[in-house]
Amino acid sequence: MTNSTEAASDLNDQTRRHLLAELETLEEQRGELGSLGNDDGVNDTGDAAEQIRRIDDANRIDDRVREVKRLLAGGVSMNGPAISPEQDGLADGSVVTLRFDDGDTESLYAAAIPESVPDADRARSLSLDSPLGRALADASEGDTITYETPGGERQAEVLKIEAP
Repeated sequence: MTNSTEAASDLNDQTRRHLLAELETLEEQRGELGSLGNDDGVNDTGDAAEQIRRIDDANRIDDRVREVKRLLAGGVSMNGPAISPEQDGLADGSVVTLRFDDGDTESLYAAAIPESVPDADRARSLSLDSPLGRALADASEGDTITYETPGGERQAEVLKIEAP
């Protein structure tokens, strides 16, 4: 079993720097929200709505701070691993070429931790725990996969899978 110190060293320098910078930004944003108590007094519905928005923002920031700290400590994402180690599935770092149902062909970089994708490749990255990533977990070249999007169900043909 890997301890958290060994797992933390698995992050490359760019990923670690990116996560540390994100953590610093999040902590600044959280500090700007100030106290979330009802010290100011909620006088009307506008004040109450603003208080709710600040609490929601603080919760979102706090959740992401915990997630970034977990990643820096070598833990897995809150979403858990995209596939279990026993599965053959799509490997972290693979490049997958797909032909989508609209005819477009695209090569995507598969990543278990999206923050680990180099900035230059981030626009063409694919999270292993996304609906598309999960649909690709057991796919082979030549397969047609189906996955959910906010706009409904879509399909893509797997043209090529290049292992890392």
